[in-house]
Amino acid sequence: MDYILKNLHYIVTHVPIALLVFSFIFDLIAIIAKKREWHSAGMLCLVVGALGAIASVLTGPSPWRNPLVVPHEFYAKLTMFLAIVLAIVRVGLLIWKKKELGHNPIYLVGSLAAVILVGYTGHIGGQMVHKPVPAKTAVPVASPGASPAASTAPSPTVAPAK
Repeated sequence: MDYILKNLHYIVTHVPIALLVFSFIFDLIAIIAKKREWHSAGMLCLVVGALGAIASVLTGPSPWRNPLVVPHEFYAKLTMFLAIVLAIVRVGLLIWKKKELGHNPIYLVGSLAAVILVGYTGHIGGQMVHKPVPAKTAVPVASPGASPAASTAPSPTVAPAK
């Protein structure tokens, strides 16, 4: 249980990544296929994705762990804020005005912005977790015909015995 609590951010962070992307995709499918039901799926994904963004920000890592945490946290909060605004406006208009917002071009631009933000935030998070492998250093090779002892590679030093 302690392991899950310590790694909760890495578990919940995939919720907004997946659901904000699928919210946008479902709304596009609804427009192309002219099926209102897909807008409902898009709205559900948006609301759950916004809640997941809140959980991800609240469980995020502390800044001392990695220097990339500061920009990661900035974009995560920006993504969370945009997802919350989109969700409140969309649900609010549906409840009070009975108007579906999923086909509105301005809403779709905001939704696409959330997809781009969550993708970039995830990219920075991935860089923090999966550090790039350093390039292999070239090992000097002895010339053909030379003995291995004649290699230009430095030999390891051995500490004298005490």
